Amino acid sequence: VSYGELNRRSNQLAHYLRELGAGPEVVVGLCMDRSVEMVVGLLGILKAGGAYLPLDPTYPQQRLSFMLDDAAVNVVITQEHLRDKVETSAVRTVSLDRDPIEGHSTENPEPAASSANLAYVIYTSGSTGIPKGVMLNHKGLTNRTLTMIDQYGIQSNDRQFQFISLSFD
Repeated sequence: VSYGELNRRSNQLAHYLRELGAGPEVVVGLCMDRSVEMVVGLLGILKAGGAYLPLDPTYPQQRLSFMLDDAAVNVVITQEHLRDKVETSAVRTVSLDRDPIEGHSTENPEPAASSANLAYVIYTSGSTGIPKGVMLNHKGLTNRTLTMIDQYGIQSNDRQFQFISLSFD
């Protein structure tokens, strides 16, 4: 997929998510296998101004349900074969491989979030009891990225291989 196509598809999802109420301080779940659709989902949530909650499809059902409830998630972006892992009466699921988003605008949405707004929520392992949600804002994420660029001398033509789970900070 080209960067242009990735941008268009994530813009369509962002516009759709805004119709569903996504925006600053609204947490949207993301339960997907590693795929282009996962990247579309992640970018779509951020472009809508929302914060993403990564939901690893390999997690036990009880943990996923706890995270959805604890983070007060109303919408989850998923794939059809994973829908049953996150579908509840309180959560609306959007399957990117089934639910059409093509009718929505491909234009970049107007920015809705600021650096102080929530970017994502990551849950601890729960090894000492109940897992806890750790909330990170855009400013913290930006500071971390700038530090990595400075520490490792990353240039615009460098590439990084992402090999860890999206659910790991």
